Amino acid sequence: MGDPSVEPGILERGFILAMRQAFEQAVNLRPVKLYPGVATPIAGLTPERCDLVIVRENTEGAYVGQGSTIHANTPNTVAIQESVNTRQGIERVVEYSFKLAMNRRKKLTLCHKKNILIEAGKLWQDVVNSVATRYPEVNVDYVHVDAMCFHLPVAPEKFDVVVTDNLFGDIITDLGAVIQGGLGVAASGNLNLDGSAPSMFEAIHGSAPDIAGKGWANPVGAILSAAMMLAHLGEKAAGAGN
Repeated sequence: MGDPSVEPGILERGFILAMRQAFEQAVNLRPVKLYPGVATPIAGLTPERCDLVIVRENTEGAYVGQGSTIHANTPNTVAIQESVNTRQGIERVVEYSFKLAMNRRKKLTLCHKKNILIEAGKLWQDVVNSVATRYPEVNVDYVHVDAMCFHLPVAPEKFDVVVTDNLFGDIITDLGAVIQGGLGVAASGNLNLDGSAPSMFEAIHGSAPDIAGKGWANPVGAILSAAMMLAHLGEKAAGAGN
């Protein structure tokens, strides 16, 4: 699936997005954790300061794969790309995020761009406000996605659980991977929340055929993804390496 001869978009839209939607993998879960002994490009960053989880909505937003082009290949070409946000889709990922925060440091941050994406941003904020009433112990705040790109490398300790939309989550989790030492150590889970279909766990970088056979590939991301899978299946001791 990762063969470089495959035209861009076929793998992503024809397989990855289709699978996430068909299996109702509502949550893309990406821990950002700096492990002892792992080098990070952030000067002075220690593992004690970098331990957060980004919860990315995984089936909607700009990645629904809907759009159109009219007057193609002319000076009047118009490209329309749709972003879809439903209350149901947002509620399930926000509810999951609050439950996760309850089992961590009881802090949840909504990351969006609601000063520009007003309609989508308002819906996300309304859902967070509504769900927050059921979790009074959780401290809730908000950060614009552009501000997140500043705060995350400078002070990752500000965050515990970050919930965000599909596109923003795709971007800031790659930034998080760099902070924790690179794509080679970054794990992820695509979670079906009600058990109606499989979940999937993978290193976030996908395949790397361009470096095949060179001995550069880092297996840590795949190993940590397998540990996430074990914990998801109820084998928490095995997932923790015990």
